[in-house]
Amino acid sequence: MDRGDKRKFRLVLFRRIFSYIGTGLVISALIGGLYRDRIHFIWALCAVGAILIGCGWYEYLKLTDSFPFRLKNKPKNEKTPYLLRKEKEKKTHKPAFMQKAEDFEDDLTPYTTADTETFTKKQVKSLLIISRIAAGAILFLISFFIPA
Repeated sequence: MDRGDKRKFRLVLFRRIFSYIGTGLVISALIGGLYRDRIHFIWALCAVGAILIGCGWYEYLKLTDSFPFRLKNKPKNEKTPYLLRKEKEKKTHKPAFMQKAEDFEDDLTPYTTADTETFTKKQVKSLLIISRIAAGAILFLISFFIPA
């Protein structure tokens, strides 16, 4: 990977890590709010962290072919960028936060966003593994610093 690809890899990695952390915090806050107790919030943080670490480990086993019950994945059709399409599709009427980067027609999008299109499948899988394990460990560590 060259310098630009490493930068994009870090951007995607941080984006995924913080999205997992945000989701974990919201889920554990909802559980803590339902029980109206701080200890349930801490336990939920530990549980979400452990689940994320387990999912990361599962993906690692699938990547290294160590998983004995591996299912065959169907290959997905890659979507061509909007500007390279011959026949333009209808413009989807979705809010901007639900659209992908290739749905926009501005010049700044490749420089401000990073997506996994430029990486190989192995790099994308390793990105998923690292982000899940890191987010799970961070959530697990956050639960130690919350006073009961």
